[in-house]
Amino acid sequence: MEYEIKFVLFYLLLQLILITCSYFYYNNFIKNVYLKNGKLTFLAGFSQFGIFAIHGFLLYLPNFLFTNWPAIEVETISFLTGFIVCSVSLLILILGFVNLGSFLRTMGINSNKLKVSGIYKYSRNPQILGYGLLLAGFGVLWPSWYIFAGLISYAFIIHKMVLTEEIHLENLYADKYVSYCNKTPRYFRYPPE
Repeated sequence: MEYEIKFVLFYLLLQLILITCSYFYYNNFIKNVYLKNGKLTFLAGFSQFGIFAIHGFLLYLPNFLFTNWPAIEVETISFLTGFIVCSVSLLILILGFVNLGSFLRTMGINSNKLKVSGIYKYSRNPQILGYGLLLAGFGVLWPSWYIFAGLISYAFIIHKMVLTEEIHLENLYADKYVSYCNKTPRYFRYPPE
């Protein structure tokens, strides 16, 4: 599978533009909505889907243009590793969403109580960790430079989102949130305490 250098540079530029736009989106728009309203409005909450839809589109763009993923052969050990990582990541995602509660709460629209139990006892952002692991699992199953680039851009985008949410949560829950942050890692701690 060969890519022209022009395409690689164009693809990396698109990822960089997405990272930059996401930075300004979270730093200006989302942060201001949180500070003004104490929560995200319905529109602001769902507008975040746009960032991740564009990220997903960019992640799979080379696949649509150049190759068919299932045709890429990986060794058995890579397949098993990727399958296990993807399975664990889906479990983390499901536990995170179920433990957090309603969909509106997940979108930052309804944040009436700080969640510190269940899977949130081990990670303040299990869904983010789960999706990041899912991308990493895809990278093991279907190794490619663009999956790696997508994982890196996801890390930058999601970290900015998390930092913005943390400002909101600290304003909303004050000392209770600071105490929670001192006990529970932002993403994960190994070995867990």
